[in-house]
Amino acid sequence: MSKFTFSSSSVDDMRRLGVASHRLRASGSRARSGSGAGSLPGPDQFGLGVLEREDVVDSEGTRWRCFTTGDPPQESRVNMSVLEPYLRVLSHGGYYGDGEDDIIVFSSCYLPENSLENYQYVMDNLFRFVIGTLELMVAENYVIVYLCAGGQKEKLPGIGWLKECYTTIDRRLRKNLKGFYVVHPTWYIKIVVTIIKPFISSKFSRKLQFVNTLQELSLFIPTEHVQIPDCVRHGPALSPSNASLAQPIA
Repeated sequence: MSKFTFSSSSVDDMRRLGVASHRLRASGSRARSGSGAGSLPGPDQFGLGVLEREDVVDSEGTRWRCFTTGDPPQESRVNMSVLEPYLRVLSHGGYYGDGEDDIIVFSSCYLPENSLENYQYVMDNLFRFVIGTLELMVAENYVIVYLCAGGQKEKLPGIGWLKECYTTIDRRLRKNLKGFYVVHPTWYIKIVVTIIKPFISSKFSRKLQFVNTLQELSLFIPTEHVQIPDCVRHGPALSPSNASLAQPIA
């Protein structure tokens, strides 16, 4: 059996995103199903083969990472150096249901401000990073938790960026998404959701829910492993007018 090796930086990234634990979990499931010793699946079976590649550092010291996404597969390069301050925007929040379904967390407080000089370039790379990493993190069914608190309006992605994310995500990922929880939604977020609704399918729209508190989020999914930023956990309380239980987006 081939020996797979990862750089220390790749392993750190995998652990933060939940990919490393996902690989162990998947291997364990195979072992419990009756496979013989020595027949553990390789990373490619779970879409992790891309992480075997070392990030490439060019002559100017810029670190690049390759992702292969889509059907048919297409390779894209991501400038990891320019994304270094924003990598915490995406994290793995554990599992729900029978323990096999993934919780993906998107923290808007870690997004770049749109006043950044190279904002469009950063967002283009962040887009490819999010899409590529999402395909690696998700095996079957999953939910996305979008944490709005701490993310000022200046950090909210543009309508075009959000639309491109949705249309670029592989059909498998759109189909297997079981819930999209928008936590601490502001009036601006609600307006944006209303604007983009015509661009998304009715099935996807029914999966969207506004959730006003972290306590309410725990009614839908286990939250003990969700990485909640301090600005979200200890942010200002919501006004009483927003204190109702989570409501599906009409």
